[in-house]
Amino acid sequence: GFAVERDMHAGAFAAVRAVLNNYDEMSGLDPEDQRLVEHMEKQFRRNGVQLGAEQRQRVSWIDKRLGKLEIDFVRNISQDKSCVLLSCQELDGLPAEFFSNRKVKLSDGIKKLVVATRPADIKLVLQHATSEATRKTAYVAHANRCPENIALLREAVDLRLEKATLLGYASYAEYALEDSMIKNPGAVVEMEMDLVAKLLPLARKEMAQLCALKREEQEAAGLTFTGIYEWDYNRYTAQAAAQQSKLDVGQVKEYFALEMVLPGVLQLYASTLGLNIVEANGCSDVWHPRVQHYRVWEADGSAFIGDVLLDLYERPDKYQEIAVWPIRPGFEREDGSRETPVSALVASFPEPTAAVPHLLSHNSAISLVQALGHIFQNLCAKSKWACCKLPRDYMTISAQMFTQWMWQPAALRTFARHYQTNEPIPEELCARLAAAKAPNSALKELRQVFRGLYDIDIHTNGNFDVRSHYNEVAARVALVNNGDADVGKAATLAHLMEGYSGLYASFMLAAMASSDMFESRFATDIASPRAGADFRAEVLQPGGSRDPATSIERFLGRQPTSQAFLT
Repeated sequence: GFAVERDMHAGAFAAVRAVLNNYDEMSGLDPEDQRLVEHMEKQFRRNGVQLGAEQRQRVSWIDKRLGKLEIDFVRNISQDKSCVLLSCQELDGLPAEFFSNRKVKLSDGIKKLVVATRPADIKLVLQHATSEATRKTAYVAHANRCPENIALLREAVDLRLEKATLLGYASYAEYALEDSMIKNPGAVVEMEMDLVAKLLPLARKEMAQLCALKREEQEAAGLTFTGIYEWDYNRYTAQAAAQQSKLDVGQVKEYFALEMVLPGVLQLYASTLGLNIVEANGCSDVWHPRVQHYRVWEADGSAFIGDVLLDLYERPDKYQEIAVWPIRPGFEREDGSRETPVSALVASFPEPTAAVPHLLSHNSAISLVQALGHIFQNLCAKSKWACCKLPRDYMTISAQMFTQWMWQPAALRTFARHYQTNEPIPEELCARLAAAKAPNSALKELRQVFRGLYDIDIHTNGNFDVRSHYNEVAARVALVNNGDADVGKAATLAHLMEGYSGLYASFMLAAMASSDMFESRFATDIASPRAGADFRAEVLQPGGSRDPATSIERFLGRQPTSQAFLT
């Protein structure tokens, strides 16, 4: 496409190198302009402009083909219509709202409910269904969605390696990480394996607790305990959290109605970052009537910051995960005025009914807060040039930091209100939410670690079977037990086809750094205007105009550590 041709333009590359190699001209530029020149020259080289004509043509073809593979991979997930048919008896234990307006089909003369294999349905079944056979059926169907994607991932891994080799890199992982904060595959493996060493002993203790819960439940039902399998994970981790915190998940959801949480979280971001967020009613310049449009200003009204578009509710063939896309970046125009950014958040939450709004789980609310963090990263960046993009790992750090609000009573009580009474979430329930954070935390974090190691493995050594290796790393690192089920979850690991190939470890780096940043600057005042102003000035506003490590160190006054994350 056009982007590939633009990024392979030999004339533009020659012009950039002429500036870069002219000491007098470079020294006369301000630091941001110098960074732009260096960035552009590096990107041209990473695109292969310096290669011979035949190799350039091959790299250009690979980039176009990868773009097609990535689009097809994600489209297959979003358009997946697979489902399982389960009877009301098989779905014993599910909450009443699960059955509301659900389609029914006849199977062997028996009325059965249609349960989509999308995450929203399957997570509820895996957590609440009392029948292990039902949980296994639902899990296997969910884990084997989009089998055609395995071939797409395999081809993408091969093409990425070929491109990296043509460009002179030892592996695609080395190529991908060159522009990140963590820099090289060896550093990723060292970080991830250090986490495995620290988390695995704790995870084994957590797994023993899950085994005890399942054994007790099965013995009470006269069944034989055979082990904890992946289809058991959601059910017994929820039970372990509830047992330790005395937390009623259903009660918690009553305080997280999406229509009430959203404006409250937006206001918390606004007060922390010094912004004024106003819904733009009656705007027709959007792609669907359900899209909400917000305009963002400086709190004192002195300047317009940008536009936010929120497309939150499900519809046929829509992308199923929660994600953020910067529709238009901000930059400085030639006349000195500013082009303001536009950023969109897309999710697929079920539509509310007339009787009950859509009630978010605590985890879904966390995902919403994190996605809004990406929105404000895009809006508050104020660099001169739009093309100096942030490394993926840095973007994840700044977006993830404010998810810490989700365990802080002072934050929760500003936006978590009962959907019927409008009463703020009780302090006692906040305390139980905080207590529920600790159970199974090592198991949960190891699931991110193993995906990062899998990503590095397949993008360092292309000889792995991408389907079976996923399961092998999951079992070895994160204690994932699929029993006798043959599953292919790599087929729906969309991040590896959405810009995080070779970079999945960004999520763990972000978790460690963002925990440190929040604990250091916001622990005593969760919406501190001073810390918020510093965060905006030192972390968000510079955007890609300087080294991200410098931005984090200026905000913290030191280099980040993993201590807050591990305690």
